[in-house]
Amino acid sequence: MRRWGIRKKVLVVTLVPTLLTTLMLGLFFTYSWVNNIESLLKDRGESLSRQLAAGSEYGLFTANRSLLSNLSNALLEEQDARSITFYDSEGQRLLHSGPGSTNTATPLPLSAEGPGQVVHASSTRFITPVYLQDLMIETMLDPDARQSAAKLEAPLGWVAVEMSHVRTEKETYKALLISLLLIIAGVLLSLAVALRLSRAFTDPVFELNEAVARLKEGKLETRVYTAAGPEFEQLESGLNDMAAELSRAQAEMQQNIDQATEDLRETLETIEIQNIELDFARKEALEASRIKSEFLANMSHEIRTPLNGIIGFTELLLKSPLPRQQRDHLNTIRKSSEILLTIINDILDFSKIEAGKLILDRVPFALRDIVEEVMVMLAPAAHTKNLDLVPLVYNDVPDNIMGDPLRVKQVITNLVNNAIKFTQTGEVVLRVSLEDEDTENNQVTLRLSIADSGVGLSRAQQQSLFNAFNQADASTARQYGGTGLGLAISKRLVEEMGGKIGLESELGKGSTFWFTLTPELSATIDAGSPKESLQGERIIYLEQQKTTGLAVEHLLREWGISVDCVSSPGALLERVEEAQKRQEGYATALIGITRHLLNSSQYCSLLRSLEVERDCRTLLLTPTLETHDTPLSGLASGHLTKPVCRDALYDELLLLIHGIQAGNQAPGHTSLPAPNARPARTPRILAVDDNEANLKLVMTLLHDCHLDAEGAASGFEALSKVRQHAFDLVFMDLQMPGMDGVETTSRIRALDTGSHRTPIIALTAHALADEQDKLSQQGFDGYMAKPISSHQLEDLIREYTGFDARQPGNGTGISEVRDTRRPLRPSNRRMQQDCVSVEESIQLAAGKTDLAEELFSMLLEQLPEDIGRVNKLWQDNQQSLLLECVHKLHGATRYCGVPELRTIANRFETALKCESPDRAILKDQLIAAMERLQMWSDRTDWQRLFREQQRQPETT
Repeated sequence: MRRWGIRKKVLVVTLVPTLLTTLMLGLFFTYSWVNNIESLLKDRGESLSRQLAAGSEYGLFTANRSLLSNLSNALLEEQDARSITFYDSEGQRLLHSGPGSTNTATPLPLSAEGPGQVVHASSTRFITPVYLQDLMIETMLDPDARQSAAKLEAPLGWVAVEMSHVRTEKETYKALLISLLLIIAGVLLSLAVALRLSRAFTDPVFELNEAVARLKEGKLETRVYTAAGPEFEQLESGLNDMAAELSRAQAEMQQNIDQATEDLRETLETIEIQNIELDFARKEALEASRIKSEFLANMSHEIRTPLNGIIGFTELLLKSPLPRQQRDHLNTIRKSSEILLTIINDILDFSKIEAGKLILDRVPFALRDIVEEVMVMLAPAAHTKNLDLVPLVYNDVPDNIMGDPLRVKQVITNLVNNAIKFTQTGEVVLRVSLEDEDTENNQVTLRLSIADSGVGLSRAQQQSLFNAFNQADASTARQYGGTGLGLAISKRLVEEMGGKIGLESELGKGSTFWFTLTPELSATIDAGSPKESLQGERIIYLEQQKTTGLAVEHLLREWGISVDCVSSPGALLERVEEAQKRQEGYATALIGITRHLLNSSQYCSLLRSLEVERDCRTLLLTPTLETHDTPLSGLASGHLTKPVCRDALYDELLLLIHGIQAGNQAPGHTSLPAPNARPARTPRILAVDDNEANLKLVMTLLHDCHLDAEGAASGFEALSKVRQHAFDLVFMDLQMPGMDGVETTSRIRALDTGSHRTPIIALTAHALADEQDKLSQQGFDGYMAKPISSHQLEDLIREYTGFDARQPGNGTGISEVRDTRRPLRPSNRRMQQDCVSVEESIQLAAGKTDLAEELFSMLLEQLPEDIGRVNKLWQDNQQSLLLECVHKLHGATRYCGVPELRTIANRFETALKCESPDRAILKDQLIAAMERLQMWSDRTDWQRLFREQQRQPETT
């Protein structure tokens, strides 16, 4: 009904009530009329029946048929009377007048109780009993008495008057027809009225709709006048006013459009001029971009050239025999130079990152090595500020992953460097954990977080921190330096590697920068030999920095070492003594200290007691030092700087506990031959570089490989040498004065013949992405970017000449010296006698201090010679001479206060005389006691001890 139109709704509202009313009235009057007709027929029938019963009383009593026939004929003249029948008292029909046969007459129900009627389809019979009337005067005066008296007697008979329904039915049909005609007339009248009303209401609405449609088509001159009443007049007025307003607005809008068109025309002319200017500006920008790229290439060359010398000669020094301290310094220089090279590469690649053209490497690498390299490189900056710099890589983190190690190292370096820069006290902790593992795709999700205890960041600083050239403090008076580019590059690099980066920080409570990596696992990384040689060993550990202690303890327990941690030097010394009393001494004592404890007398005394008195080897863990010549490092058997690297710690412990030097090959180990056989002759190589340091470096590397190499400082000199001799390989620098590398290469290519083509490798410090493709088009066979790597150089020589510089006999084996310390013996696991007793020495010299000091000095002077002689005689199996040597040593100990050496010399001499089977063990114990006595003398001012003993009697 909601979708009906106005006309339909008006018709429904008008017709429905009228139709319902008309129908109800018609039905009511028809029903009343028909009932009246039937009632009249019934009343007339009953009246005629009573009249006939009264008139026929005598005829029935006397059975006078003639009288009854006259009565019936007279009554049949009445309207609707069809037939009359008389019955006797027995119910037998006496006389029948009217239609109907006696044979077919249906027996009627005759009752003496009163009148009755029988209804048929076309007629109704009214039956009335006839009684004999009492004609007495009293009964005549009282009708009720007459009726009661009559009822007491049996009826004389019955009278049946049949009334026809024909006229009644006609009257009924007539009434129905008249009612139907009246109803139809009422409905038609109502319909006419409804249509008239709906048209009077809807026609103005349609006119208004048509007017609105014309206005919608833009015919704003349209006006509407319906004359349909005051309500429609208001609507008409509003519509006409709206049309007038729209007409005025259209005129005004057209005027504005004309004005705007004129303005737009002028603007287009201005834009056309600006487009011309922008085209010129674009050309200038492209030219500036080209100049910038050229500048970056030149800057790369200028920076990489000295870096090439620094890194190259550092590697050469690392190949020479060096003490461990100097080797550590050189490794730090090399790693710092590599990080600087990484930063240079990042700056040069920043424009490439912004342009979305960054290409990431996908090579296998060891994540733990990357973490350690960054931490070792940044350790000096952290330790200068007395910060605890700690890497924590959990056991479940895989080490063999695929990715770009240079980019991962750069991100870690940026984040750790920022943490160090903004932290004044406390610690900087790098944690690497495994977040998720997808075994189906052979992929893992790693989370690397760098937490510091620095100044923290506000929410406003956090929101813009990863934007390029943005810093937490960008004022000119800022406390912390930097370009503000590191975090922006880190964010883009992490996103390019498929990870996420973020931070959690609170102002004044430090910050935690984190990023995730989703690398694939690689099976090509060599995990190295398993670190199982230290399983079951016991180590005691004293650390002043809690987080570093946690990391080192975690690492030691991973190797199967039992670690006992103590909190003070006194507790450490007490635990060592108790363990030796139980014959379960510690293999090594680890002692970690901070910068302000480097000159601590307490720790000096602790190390002296452990090394000399308890014969327990110690490994000192200190911050990065400017020099290793500190009192503590001279007392300890081993020394490492924090943060502790896995391999360095394992090798140092292996030396201190088992006396095994790192890198020693197992018996029977043989090196595999190189895949390419050595050529019949040594290749002839030419190196061309205008920089003296770079040329010297390349020549040194080539000479170390025992190659026939020549150098040229310019393109003209190189071309002259190529014309004189044929070379198997040429290393060509690109940027040279006069004739550059590209022109020199093209001229050398002109000298090539069908039988010989000289391979030329480009040496360039340019780091642009398309450099290699461009060089291959210019005639170069290969590409090697500066700084030059010795391994890359050897690989290129083997690839283009077949000469393997790493093959045994080719001269690349470099003898390394781990350090300059004398051999170490393992810690003593049991309680032992004192090494030296000054009081006993004086007693054995009859109380003469000078004599005791002289005898002790003579024993010490003889010790180095005796140690070597005992070892040599034992190896030569000269038992008699060995017995003589030991007997002489035993005799010397009888006059000096050396209880330990005296006891073991006595046992060994007795074993030699008796040829005891434990002679080898006793020999080792004797050597250990002699070395311990020698170490005690080196680390103790024993002359002062004798003089103090000499002064004590005088003071007493």
